[in-house]
Amino acid sequence: MSRLLAVAARTSLAVCLTASLAGPVQAERLGKGRSLVLVGISGHTGQFVVPGPFNTSAGEVGGQAAYYHFMSDQWTLGGSVAYLVSKTTRDENNPNGSPLATDKFDSRSFAVSVGGDRYAFIGDDVAIYAGPGVFYARGRLKDEFTVHPPAVGGASFEGPNTTEVGGDGHVGMYARLQGHTALYGHVGLVLSRASGEDPTGKVSWWSSTPEGSFGLAFDF
Repeated sequence: MSRLLAVAARTSLAVCLTASLAGPVQAERLGKGRSLVLVGISGHTGQFVVPGPFNTSAGEVGGQAAYYHFMSDQWTLGGSVAYLVSKTTRDENNPNGSPLATDKFDSRSFAVSVGGDRYAFIGDDVAIYAGPGVFYARGRLKDEFTVHPPAVGGASFEGPNTTEVGGDGHVGMYARLQGHTALYGHVGLVLSRASGEDPTGKVSWWSSTPEGSFGLAFDF
């Protein structure tokens, strides 16, 4: 996850430096017929099934790409895709402080959202936007439990694929840096129905979780 964040940060810095060295470029206000490509870092709370079966969740971070087209001077229509991961390590100690066991949780999710946004411009270079969408995600969780010393043993499992379907809504801000490059960021809420099944049974549940994204926007 740290490697992904580092790559995203270096990419964003390179694009910003390129834009600043290119000199001033005039760009008109976004409107009907224009398009936006968004590339950034995304975060959400993934929903998972573990043997039992039981449901659990994990905060995930990853990369996101999106495309939106202005259907009018205020409304866009488009969608986004994201690949997200998490890694949690928990160390347990004996009463004397010596290591007893290590529990490692890893998750992977793929998320898609389709919807539209209403833009309210504050001048030509800044806008507030908000809108609804349809949300779909699929992922799974892996757990590896190791007893110390390792020769004593341990256990591991990989949960089944968990599917999450629902709606999302968000509010964000678009701020042009220069020419056809801008910063964007939004926060939102996902209301969904999640489910998964393994050999021990099936579990389904409703969830309400936050999500968000920030990065660079390119218009054309």
